[in-house]
Amino acid sequence: MIPLLSQDEAQRRFAELRIGEALDNPNLAAAMSKLNVMRALLQNPAVTAAQSRLGGALMSSKTLNPRLRELVILRTGWRTKSEYEFCQHVAIARQLQMSDEEILGARDPANCKAFSEVDRAVIAMADELHENAEVSAKTWSALERFFSAAELVELVLVSGFWRMMAGFLKTARIPLDPIDPTVKGWPEGKAP
Repeated sequence: MIPLLSQDEAQRRFAELRIGEALDNPNLAAAMSKLNVMRALLQNPAVTAAQSRLGGALMSSKTLNPRLRELVILRTGWRTKSEYEFCQHVAIARQLQMSDEEILGARDPANCKAFSEVDRAVIAMADELHENAEVSAKTWSALERFFSAAELVELVLVSGFWRMMAGFLKTARIPLDPIDPTVKGWPEGKAP
């Protein structure tokens, strides 16, 4: 486990590095500065500043529908067995008004009736990148029907960024943050 900095020290480094400025949302920046993941990442301030700029750009982007971003993150969190990633993004997905059927459907998308053709293409992309680090021609063709080139770039980067974060979160053994009091672990106690 990577040790967590104290809340005070993490917030001091967060402010010193001006990480919050990478986000378009002051409330999100204030919340991020208190997260356990940030308390671990800030053990290496320079790398965390760069990581936060990319993460902030992906979280606050106006290019990609945020619901689709969260669908990719949930699927990636599930596939990588990253409890922190999946559970923290359940709360974010709920803030975006995603239904529990959609959120929990990321665990077994083939049986989720709430997913559209677009959702299924995005999930296939996340699965293929997870398994092969490459999107198949069939899935890419489906994605090209629904998304602009700018959105495609972002979709691939969202998948890769949160795949990287899942590896960090699991290896560092980051404990869950209580951002949604109803999420204390894997939903319904079902882990992948």
